[in-house]
Amino acid sequence: MQPTTSFLLSALAISSVAHLADAHGRLVSPPHRGYIGKLPQYKGLVPINYSDNGLSAGGIGQTSGGKNGICGDPYTGVREHETGGVYGRFPQHREKVVGACYAPGSTIDVQVQLTANHKGYFEFGLCKLNHLNDKETEECFQALAEPSGLKEWQVPPGNGFFDIQYVLPSGVTCDGDSHCVLRWHYTGWNNAGVGALGQEHFWNCADVYISNTCGASNPTPSSAKPSTSAVATQPPRPTQPQAPSTSKPTIPTQPPQTSAPSNPTPAPVPGQCGTCANCYYAPTNACFAGWSAAQCAQVPVFKWCGV
Repeated sequence: MQPTTSFLLSALAISSVAHLADAHGRLVSPPHRGYIGKLPQYKGLVPINYSDNGLSAGGIGQTSGGKNGICGDPYTGVREHETGGVYGRFPQHREKVVGACYAPGSTIDVQVQLTANHKGYFEFGLCKLNHLNDKETEECFQALAEPSGLKEWQVPPGNGFFDIQYVLPSGVTCDGDSHCVLRWHYTGWNNAGVGALGQEHFWNCADVYISNTCGASNPTPSSAKPSTSAVATQPPRPTQPQAPSTSKPTIPTQPPQTSAPSNPTPAPVPGQCGTCANCYYAPTNACFAGWSAAQCAQVPVFKWCGV
């Protein structure tokens, strides 16, 4: 017997609802490995992942036993988002795919976008990799805390962007062939009575430097002149209203920038570079590590401060 048209439409509707029921989100700043390829300054270095907001390690069916890929890939699958994978391109490109550079011990701003909010909480961890081809492990990650000392950031209602602050350890530096992996872990809490393992989980990994020479073309651990401010790679965006939360997250109403904005409102102050020796964005004091003058010139509001 052939299926009727109404049956097929009902099946498609149920499938769509089931898909929308899944939580989805991504680490936007610093850009995680699956998202970074959408940004113009990394074009050609990292492939574009059009499903980068769904890195749930295969879903509850695979994570309920407590096993997952380090950066959101299925435990038994190909680890595309780990170092050396399709999107983990640090061994090939080094600082060219580093999403941010921060000062040791600084309080950093991170930004997460939720496209389907399932309550719960965020956690962040840091793993230092000493050599070019070293790979992250669960044991490597050190839990980070907010300035208040809390490690779990409770998710407020609604979809959108959430700006949060975390404190880096003061004794950790990583640059050159060494780099650090900043990992976002989202534990949803939309399923009652099943505990953490019965919830959806998401993991994103971002490659970052922690250095006293952020903004230099090729930072090295031996360079001196410490910096006291954190600088992060992210597309410029206007200030947005804040949603109620203990950490005061910001929830913009627009989607993430995946290309250079055509009509940005803020502009760099002429002649101002601060301590930046690379590509500089004055309104947010962002200094982009590892850029060339040509890459910087592609975004009109950025200023080249290199030699």
